[in-house]
Amino acid sequence: MPLPSAVFMRTSPLALANLALIVAVSGVTLAAVGSGRHDDFGTQATQLEQRWSEMSTEGVSTRALQPLETALKASSYQAPWWSPAWWNDPGTAFVQGLERQTETTWNQALASARAHATAAVLGWDNMVERNAATLTAATFTASGTWVTRLDAAATPAAIDMISAELASATAAEGHDVLVAASWDVTTLPTSLHTLLMASDQAGAENIAGATGYLSTYQRISTAFAARPGKAALVSLSAQVATLNTTVSAALRRNACGHAPSGKVIVINLTFQEAVFYQNGCAVQATAVTSGRRNERTPTGTFHVFHKDSPVLFTSWAARGSPYWYPPERANYALEFTVVRAGIFLHDAPWEPPSGYGPGSQNTDNASHGCVHAPTSVMRWAFSWAPLGTPVIVVA
Repeated sequence: MPLPSAVFMRTSPLALANLALIVAVSGVTLAAVGSGRHDDFGTQATQLEQRWSEMSTEGVSTRALQPLETALKASSYQAPWWSPAWWNDPGTAFVQGLERQTETTWNQALASARAHATAAVLGWDNMVERNAATLTAATFTASGTWVTRLDAAATPAAIDMISAELASATAAEGHDVLVAASWDVTTLPTSLHTLLMASDQAGAENIAGATGYLSTYQRISTAFAARPGKAALVSLSAQVATLNTTVSAALRRNACGHAPSGKVIVINLTFQEAVFYQNGCAVQATAVTSGRRNERTPTGTFHVFHKDSPVLFTSWAARGSPYWYPPERANYALEFTVVRAGIFLHDAPWEPPSGYGPGSQNTDNASHGCVHAPTSVMRWAFSWAPLGTPVIVVA
């Protein structure tokens, strides 16, 4: 039976009041949820930023951290606390993703620093082996100390600092041996070649200061070719050691942030340098020799689509043609384009170690379009690079 009109009039205001109360409570609840989620996200974002700041002071490059900082600043989670965006998405998954990327960036920086440290230790060991007859017992004892210190180092900055000390100590010991042996400069050509390769890599990666490194190398090389006296040789040796340390430090600082994610091979024809990147960080570099005049290596973006080990190269041109060459056997080959019957990145056992690097494309060592690299590098690259690996050839 319908309610009397008088009863209805008494109950309607009460119902409306209850409804208003429900709406108000719901609004307060949603506002509280939004505010809480906004505050929680802000706390997590601050913690991430603090971690990135710590990583920067601990040796992770600004270039490596920049994508993380950009992702945070550009996210949709910058909305004010009262925004409806917070009601359905607290941003937890986004923060967790940034945390994983942060951990990856840290591990990559550590791996890069340890790779350079391994090279520094190898340089020290080679110096010790080469000069064993003239070194003191303290120098031999120091070999174990360097390894112990590097093993204990927990940050890229700490590892880099020890690596730099080790490089300087290696240079200093080599300098002392040079003086003790009446300026025996038999290792200076090797040091000069090492300097050229490092400076060449810096140029290929467009690292700040690379032009100056190459210019200084040319000056020292010219001075050495002029057959200077003993005092000048000692001075040149010290200059080479100092510049080698400087260039190596620059390469370490700029190891990451040069290429897209994944594995990428970049070949620079001007500098005759190949750099191998993994997730934006340089993990290997080598001087190369590319195609000769009229058979230059093509530029562009390609992909490894075939691998051979070993492989016998035969000329596509007929005997008697200026483009013909006798069969040549390589140990490791990565094919990345079918231009002129196939262009490969491969080792060239017939090419001397000193043959690679800037200008080699204009010598008798130049290829018929392929890119030559030392066998030791190609042995590593053959295992490292899967089919589909991008190969970027730039002029």
